[in-house]
Amino acid sequence: MGFVTFIVTLVIQAFHASEHILQMLQKYVWHLTRFPGLLGVWFDFEWIHLLMNLAILLSLLATWILYTKNPGMWRDSALADAMLAFLLYFQGYHVLDTHPRPGIPAGGALPTPGILGRIFPVLEFHFFLNAVLTTAMIVAFVGFQPWRVVASRRGQPLQPRRAH
Repeated sequence: MGFVTFIVTLVIQAFHASEHILQMLQKYVWHLTRFPGLLGVWFDFEWIHLLMNLAILLSLLATWILYTKNPGMWRDSALADAMLAFLLYFQGYHVLDTHPRPGIPAGGALPTPGILGRIFPVLEFHFFLNAVLTTAMIVAFVGFQPWRVVASRRGQPLQPRRAH
Protein backbone atom coordinates (compact mmCIF):
# COMPACT_ATOMS: atom_id res chain seq x y z
CA MET A 1 0.00 0.00 0.00
CA GLY A 2 2.84 2.40 0.80
CA PHE A 3 4.39 2.07 -2.62
CA VAL A 4 1.04 2.59 -4.33
CA THR A 5 0.48 5.75 -2.29
CA PHE A 6 3.97 6.99 -3.09
CA ILE A 7 3.75 6.15 -6.80
CA VAL A 8 0.37 7.88 -7.16
CA THR A 9 1.79 10.92 -5.35
CA LEU A 10 4.83 10.92 -7.62
CA VAL A 11 2.65 10.76 -10.76
CA ILE A 12 0.43 13.61 -9.53
CA GLN A 13 3.47 15.70 -8.60
CA ALA A 14 5.06 15.00 -11.98
CA PHE A 15 1.92 16.36 -13.64
CA HIS A 16 1.94 19.37 -11.32
CA ALA A 17 5.61 20.00 -12.17
CA SER A 18 4.81 19.70 -15.88
CA GLU A 19 2.30 22.54 -15.44
CA HIS A 20 5.11 24.72 -14.08
CA ILE A 21 7.41 23.67 -16.94
CA LEU A 22 4.69 24.66 -19.41
CA GLN A 23 4.35 28.02 -17.68
CA MET A 24 8.08 28.63 -18.12
CA LEU A 25 7.79 27.71 -21.81
CA GLN A 26 4.83 30.06 -22.18
CA LYS A 27 6.86 32.90 -20.69
CA TYR A 28 10.37 32.38 -22.02
CA VAL A 29 9.98 30.42 -25.26
CA TRP A 30 6.60 31.48 -26.61
CA HIS A 31 6.68 34.97 -24.99
CA LEU A 32 3.00 34.93 -24.04
CA THR A 33 1.58 37.60 -21.75
CA ARG A 34 -0.25 35.08 -19.50
CA PHE A 35 1.23 31.80 -18.26
CA PRO A 36 -1.68 29.59 -17.17
CA GLY A 37 -0.04 26.24 -17.93
CA LEU A 38 -2.33 23.60 -19.42
CA LEU A 39 -5.13 23.40 -16.85
CA GLY A 40 -4.73 26.96 -15.63
CA VAL A 41 -6.91 28.13 -18.49
CA TRP A 42 -9.84 26.56 -16.64
CA PHE A 43 -8.51 26.26 -13.09
CA ASP A 44 -6.40 29.40 -12.60
CA PHE A 45 -7.28 29.85 -8.93
CA GLU A 46 -4.76 30.01 -6.12
CA TRP A 47 -7.12 27.90 -3.95
CA ILE A 48 -6.69 24.98 -6.37
CA HIS A 49 -2.91 25.30 -6.16
CA LEU A 50 -3.17 25.31 -2.36
CA LEU A 51 -5.39 22.21 -2.37
CA MET A 52 -3.02 20.41 -4.77
CA ASN A 53 -0.05 21.17 -2.53
CA LEU A 54 -1.98 20.14 0.59
CA ALA A 55 -3.07 16.85 -1.04
CA ILE A 56 0.54 16.08 -1.96
CA LEU A 57 1.65 16.87 1.60
CA LEU A 58 -1.02 14.59 3.09
CA SER A 59 -0.11 11.83 0.66
CA LEU A 60 3.58 12.17 1.54
CA LEU A 61 2.62 12.04 5.22
CA ALA A 62 0.62 8.85 4.58
CA THR A 63 3.62 7.41 2.72
CA TRP A 64 5.91 8.28 5.61
CA ILE A 65 3.54 6.72 8.16
CA LEU A 66 3.28 3.53 6.10
CA TYR A 67 7.07 3.52 5.72
CA THR A 68 7.73 3.88 9.46
CA LYS A 69 5.08 1.31 10.44
CA ASN A 70 6.24 -1.30 7.87
CA PRO A 71 10.00 -0.94 7.45
CA GLY A 72 10.39 -4.46 6.05
CA MET A 73 8.31 -3.65 2.98
CA TRP A 74 10.81 -1.02 1.84
CA ARG A 75 14.36 -1.46 0.67
CA ASP A 76 16.69 -0.11 3.35
CA SER A 77 18.21 3.08 2.00
CA ALA A 78 19.57 5.92 4.11
CA LEU A 79 19.33 8.28 1.12
CA ALA A 80 15.69 7.39 0.41
CA ASP A 81 14.87 7.70 4.13
CA ALA A 82 16.47 11.15 4.24
CA MET A 83 14.66 12.21 1.07
CA LEU A 84 11.30 11.14 2.46
CA ALA A 85 11.89 13.18 5.62
CA PHE A 86 13.11 16.13 3.53
CA LEU A 87 9.99 15.88 1.35
CA LEU A 88 7.70 16.27 4.37
CA TYR A 89 9.43 19.42 5.57
CA PHE A 90 9.88 20.87 2.09
CA GLN A 91 6.29 20.27 1.03
CA GLY A 92 5.12 21.62 4.38
CA TYR A 93 6.90 24.86 3.52
CA HIS A 94 5.45 24.73 -0.02
CA VAL A 95 1.92 24.52 1.42
CA LEU A 96 2.56 27.47 3.74
CA ASP A 97 4.08 29.38 0.85
CA THR A 98 0.97 29.06 -1.36
CA HIS A 99 -1.69 30.32 1.01
CA PRO A 100 -4.18 32.50 -0.90
CA ARG A 101 -5.47 35.79 0.43
CA PRO A 102 -9.28 35.50 0.52
CA GLY A 103 -11.82 37.86 -0.87
CA ILE A 104 -10.02 39.96 -3.45
CA PRO A 105 -11.19 39.53 -7.10
CA ALA A 106 -14.31 37.71 -8.28
CA GLY A 107 -12.28 34.47 -8.57
CA GLY A 108 -11.88 34.49 -4.80
CA ALA A 109 -8.20 35.11 -4.10
CA LEU A 110 -5.06 36.80 -5.27
CA PRO A 111 -1.98 34.67 -5.64
CA THR A 112 0.44 35.31 -2.83
CA PRO A 113 4.15 35.53 -3.31
CA GLY A 114 4.65 33.51 -0.14
CA ILE A 115 7.66 33.97 2.09
CA LEU A 116 10.61 33.78 -0.32
CA GLY A 117 8.42 34.73 -3.27
CA ARG A 118 8.64 38.31 -2.02
CA ILE A 119 12.36 38.16 -2.86
CA PHE A 120 12.29 35.99 -6.00
CA PRO A 121 9.92 36.18 -9.01
CA VAL A 122 6.83 34.10 -8.12
CA LEU A 123 6.56 32.10 -11.36
CA GLU A 124 10.22 31.11 -11.34
CA PHE A 125 10.24 30.45 -7.60
CA HIS A 126 7.28 28.05 -7.81
CA PHE A 127 8.94 26.34 -10.75
CA PHE A 128 12.03 25.87 -8.55
CA LEU A 129 9.98 24.55 -5.60
CA ASN A 130 8.27 21.97 -7.80
CA ALA A 131 11.55 20.97 -9.48
CA VAL A 132 13.16 20.32 -6.08
CA LEU A 133 10.09 18.43 -4.84
CA THR A 134 9.83 16.23 -7.93
CA THR A 135 13.57 15.50 -7.96
CA ALA A 136 13.56 14.53 -4.27
CA MET A 137 10.57 12.25 -4.85
CA ILE A 138 12.35 10.51 -7.74
CA VAL A 139 15.51 10.09 -5.64
CA ALA A 140 13.47 8.55 -2.80
CA PHE A 141 11.59 6.26 -5.20
CA VAL A 142 14.80 5.02 -6.83
CA GLY A 143 16.42 4.61 -3.41
CA PHE A 144 13.57 2.45 -2.11
CA GLN A 145 13.62 0.36 -5.33
CA PRO A 146 10.05 -0.96 -5.08
CA TRP A 147 10.56 -3.20 -8.13
CA ARG A 148 13.12 -5.22 -6.10
CA VAL A 149 10.71 -5.58 -3.18
CA VAL A 150 7.88 -6.71 -5.47
CA ALA A 151 10.20 -9.23 -7.17
CA SER A 152 11.28 -10.67 -3.83
CA ARG A 153 7.67 -11.07 -2.73
CA ARG A 154 6.90 -13.06 -5.88
CA GLY A 155 9.60 -15.52 -4.95
CA GLN A 156 12.16 -14.22 -7.40
CA PRO A 157 15.59 -13.74 -5.93
CA LEU A 158 16.74 -10.17 -5.59
CA GLN A 159 19.38 -9.28 -8.13
CA PRO A 160 22.54 -7.97 -6.57
CA ARG A 161 23.00 -4.22 -6.88
CA ARG A 162 25.59 -3.19 -9.41
CA ALA A 163 28.59 -1.33 -8.11
CA HIS A 164 28.89 2.18 -9.49
